[in-house]
Amino acid sequence: MAQVEQQILAAGAQIVWVLEQDMSFQPGTAQACRTFLNSQGSSAGICVGDGQTMPTARVWDRSPLSIARGIDVIVRLDDMKIAFVATHGTPAGNDNLTGAQVLQHVRDITGR
Repeated sequence: MAQVEQQILAAGAQIVWVLEQDMSFQPGTAQACRTFLNSQGSSAGICVGDGQTMPTARVWDRSPLSIARGIDVIVRLDDMKIAFVATHGTPAGNDNLTGAQVLQHVRDITGR
């Protein structure tokens, strides 16, 4: 995703990274999220630690969208409705889209 993040921003999307847990399996924090993303070559987006969500930690991981796996969600800003969802992770049955594929969905939705 880091390879296309500037193109995603140019297509009219804001990237929000949600870190469920860090590499030591501790609850995710915004700082741990930014540290990890920096190590992956990412410089854009807002980092959120799912262990810090309020009022209840792990809200994203427990959401019906996630089902305890990674998710890509595209929300339209004009009506705040979810326009696209894909799953990713190691278990079978996930979409596991590339950054380029997510970018194409963003472009399809924003028209840019």
